Order: sequence, then C-alpha cells, then structure tokens
Amino acid sequence: MEPFVIPLSNSSTITGIHSLPPPSASDPKFRPLVVGLHGGSYDCHYFDPDDKHSASRLSYALGVPFVSIDRPCYGGSSSLLPIPEGSTFDEQTGRWLHEFILPALWSTFGVPNSYNAIVILGHSLGTMGTIISAALHAQDKTPLYPLAGIIVSGIGDRYLSLSNNQDSANAPPASPSEDLVLTPEVKDSLMFRPGTVDPSVLELTERLNRPCPSAEVQSLAPWLLTWRHRWAAHVTVPVMYSLPELDCFFEATEDHLQECASAFSKSTRVDTSLVKGAPHCMELSYWSQGWYARCFGFAIECAASFAAGSA
Repeated sequence: MEPFVIPLSNSSTITGIHSLPPPSASDPKFRPLVVGLHGGSYDCHYFDPDDKHSASRLSYALGVPFVSIDRPCYGGSSSLLPIPEGSTFDEQTGRWLHEFILPALWSTFGVPNSYNAIVILGHSLGTMGTIISAALHAQDKTPLYPLAGIIVSGIGDRYLSLSNNQDSANAPPASPSEDLVLTPEVKDSLMFRPGTVDPSVLELTERLNRPCPSAEVQSLAPWLLTWRHRWAAHVTVPVMYSLPELDCFFEATEDHLQECASAFSKSTRVDTSLVKGAPHCMELSYWSQGWYARCFGFAIECAASFAAGSA
C-alpha cells in the first residue's frame, strides 16, 4: 500500500497507507471507502504486513478502496494526549474520528473518486473508536461524511478466564502506568494460537510491534461498563460483529456473541459470526483473506443499501 499524510482541521496530522484500485468496468456500482482501525500495539501496517496477508489483495480483486490509518498516538499521527478531564482515551479517539479524521479521509479520497460512503473496519481496541464514531455520526444532524456500516472484531465484554476463578473472568487486566510494550514472544503467544498462523508472520512481529498508550489500556475497563447504553445503543448503520473462537482476551461463545450484538438495538442490520478456530489477530492468520473477503463483501452490501436509502 502507499503512504499518505493528511492535515486535520484541528491542526493535527493523520498518517496511514492506502489501496486505491483504478476504476474498472467490473467494479461494483457503489464503491465504499473501507477505513481500517488497528488494535493496540500495532499501527497502520497491521492491515498490510506482507503480500500474502494484505487487505490490498481483496481491495484490488473487488475494486474496493481501502485506507488504514495510524490511530492517534500511533505511528506518524498526532497525539491526542493529555486526555481532557472527565473523558477517556477511547472517547477522544471516537470524537477525533468523527469530527476530524473521517471527514478528512472523505474529502481526500471519497469525494474526488466518487465513492459513495465509508465503512469502518475496527479490530480489538480499535473497535472502541469505531463504535463511538458511529454513535456520534447517528446523533449528528449534519455529519461531514456518509457512513454506511461498521465491522467489529476482537472485543467483547466478558474477559476470558484462564482459571476456575469466576472473578478473573469479570476483572480487567492490570492497567500499566506507562505505555505497554509487549515482547515479541509474549505478543505471539497472546495474538495467536499454535497452528493458526503462517510461521513467516511471526517473523514480522518485531517490525509490527508498537507501544500501546497506557491511557488506552486504562480506558478499557470503563468502556466495558458503558459501551452498551452510551454508544452502541445509538448506532443505526449496519453492523458486522465477529469474535474469533481462540481469542486471547474475551470469552468466545455463541451466547456472548449474541449478547454483544444485541447492544446495537437501533442498527438496521446486525450480522454475527463466531469464527471457528481463528486467533485474536484474524487479519494476520490463516483466516486473513477469507475474513477480508467477508469484510469487503459486507462493505459492498452496505454501500448498495446506503445508495438505496435503506442503510
């Protein structure tokens, strides 16, 4: 993918990479701009680690544009720290997305290329900003970009218990006072399970590894207490909600999946899937291209529904 740098209206900067297939007669009539939001401890290259696992493969195959940003505080993007009093890292990320980042992406890529709407693909901690921005968009009478759908994976609200102690399933992981830096060995053991990833991907761990802001880790606990009524309940666009069966952080069961999906009570459509055998980082695993095929297919459907006025 190709790098980009975009100035924002709040005097900040957003960086990332893009895959913009040239127009073709075989393209879908309504082309969405898919925006990837990486999880904690990664950056924009999470969606483009190598040729085999890149989102650009399906982007070009289907003629659907894709951009992956460095979320604020990651890569070359500006920091949103310090967090204003009474707010949290995830809330500020969502507000930056809705007020500054998504409008800038739309005016830079969407309008000039005649795309018809944005669909956000959020992974893990990146899904918090995804859901918040969608909620803010739904409550904004004059949004600066068209939103047609969101895709969420790798986050739930029941912590995975690694013991028989029930309290451990409900208690969040310890929040570090400094930015969280995972060693490659620890990261590989968390993000993947044996037999779920090509060995070549493990050789990329160190290059893809980034510090996770402590403020972001600390925002997870309050998020899990408030996300349903404060944010998800306001989302109106279609949602695709997935949990990988071998997730390392959250309980991956069908009833938990449906419980999370039920939070999107105003959404016009909620698709769910428990991806059997898949690890937390599906985009880097053997499930990568199959998962992307579903994400891009969903995005195309969302764009068509948006054009038909039923999104």
